[in-house]
Amino acid sequence: MDAFHIMIVLLISGFLLLGIGFNNREQEWGIWLTGLGALSMFAPLYFKVFIEFG
Repeated sequence: MDAFHIMIVLLISGFLLLGIGFNNREQEWGIWLTGLGALSMFAPLYFKVFIEFG
């Protein structure tokens, strides 16, 4: 799996976490999933920086 596919998987998982968390925002775990999804949207950026400088 090359870097492009890894970044796509990270983005898709972030979007899924955001969507599931937002739909269940009445529960506490939904808020946590939304936050985790928002943080995981930065994962491809960090991964790309890691590839470039690593």
